[in-house]
Amino acid sequence: MLTPSRVLITGVSGFVGKYLVEKCHSCYPDAKLYGMYRSIEAASTKADEIHPLIADVRSFQSVCEAVAQSRPDLIFHLAAQSSVAQSWKNPVETLQVNAEGLLHLLEALRREELMPRIVVIGSSEQYGRVLGAENPIREESSFKPGNPYGISKVTQDFYALQYFVAYGLPIMRVRAFNHFGPRQAPMFVVASIARQIALIEAGKKEAILHIGNLCARRDFLPVEDIVSAYIAIAEYGHAGEAYNVGSGKSYTIGEIVELLLRHTSVPITVREDSTYTREADHLLMLADITRIRTHAGWEPTLTIECALEQTLDYWRSCV
Repeated sequence: MLTPSRVLITGVSGFVGKYLVEKCHSCYPDAKLYGMYRSIEAASTKADEIHPLIADVRSFQSVCEAVAQSRPDLIFHLAAQSSVAQSWKNPVETLQVNAEGLLHLLEALRREELMPRIVVIGSSEQYGRVLGAENPIREESSFKPGNPYGISKVTQDFYALQYFVAYGLPIMRVRAFNHFGPRQAPMFVVASIARQIALIEAGKKEAILHIGNLCARRDFLPVEDIVSAYIAIAEYGHAGEAYNVGSGKSYTIGEIVELLLRHTSVPITVREDSTYTREADHLLMLADITRIRTHAGWEPTLTIECALEQTLDYWRSCV
């Protein structure tokens, strides 16, 4: 990829989007950076850091206006309804944001006759209920999504592939495994655990850590490594390909709890709570990251222990 001059990030106000802005400024200091926000209230006021564009991905007209204004040569499509729990409550909106939202973006690019490199962010939830023997999961693995969020991301993935095949749009599809770090919403497992510990330390919660299935095993990756992977895929990824992004290692939720508890001296009781267990959950998900290593030369760089401590320190500063 040539060095981009105009970069568009959709979903820029989300957890990963804020880190990606910082990474893009570092990697492409001379590029004009545009961020797509759903509302004026969510838009950044720091015009020197990013040029805000107000567009709801569910509105084709507003997406067209954002694309016409930014005319990007590189796009990171992060805009999503990313909560599995919320997808059960509102599957229609989840499908609209995640699948129809991408369609609006791709059709807007065709209207403007633009051919930017596009990194479309999907999820490991696309693979769904994977048998133990099917791990580590390769990009060729079958999709068996077990929740409405996973289904919406499968639909997004297929549309991205179709627009590459039919129109030659240089699209790379990402399937991101579990990621975490400071500023992540507490609906996600690592943030939830770290927040509970911080509240207990501050005397604002009883010394009981409520958690779901402690035996569930996941591939966890710090958010800084996630955004470096997205940049690597943008620069070196092969158009039309799909890329798993994970650590290539797995940890049980119980092991994550143990690692976090090492950083506190407060006695805390761990209690499994069925209200924290997701519907149609699965026990093991581990990424095969051979393809991104081979095509983009990317490797994770941060230790999970350090990243977990940073996450806990963030929640200490919040409570």
